Amino acid sequence: MNKKKILQYLRYQGHVDTQTNELIDECIEEVRELSHFKAVTKEFDLNHHPLCIPELDLLFHSQDLDFYFQECSKCLIIACTLGIQIDRKIKYYQHIDMAKAVVFDAVSSYYLEKCCDDYEKTLNLGLHTFRFAPGYGDLPLALNIPLSQVLQIDKKIGVSINDGGLFIPMKSMLGIIGLGKEYQKTCLSCIRKEQCELRKGGVRCYVKD
Repeated sequence: MNKKKILQYLRYQGHVDTQTNELIDECIEEVRELSHFKAVTKEFDLNHHPLCIPELDLLFHSQDLDFYFQECSKCLIIACTLGIQIDRKIKYYQHIDMAKAVVFDAVSSYYLEKCCDDYEKTLNLGLHTFRFAPGYGDLPLALNIPLSQVLQIDKKIGVSINDGGLFIPMKSMLGIIGLGKEYQKTCLSCIRKEQCELRKGGVRCYVKD
């Protein structure tokens, strides 16, 4: 795994001491061992002005998606999870070792993103945007609810969702990918780069600027 990315999840700056480095290595090994990655996808046509998925009668009230999907004729909805064992281990460490719980949580979050990225590469999507998740930018978290129902994530990958749009297990995610236009994960391609507090502090979400 990419330790630099894990440290970004931890908001860690400066020199990494030996103890922290060893703790990260320990958590990486445990996360790999306990994770059971599952994913489900479904493709839909997109209409514009306003942006919507006509098959679902679902309207996106999002300037961010309007920007990124403006040249996309289709989209792919993807949901994935690392499984319940990761959640159980986080709760366990929260009771006996809070420092390890924090690191384990960060490693798990990064590993979920990595697994989903690796899975996307197997789908041969052609030109496509990066994954855009409800709760990011101006896309409401509550959008997770109807999209999860469409994907039947409870039956397909064993993930439920509460009334607030949060997943159970919590190391699960849902994203929307626009098809037909290329947008890579870079800071400069982000519509929110001018307001980004991470960027102002010298931190980058992505490897490329």
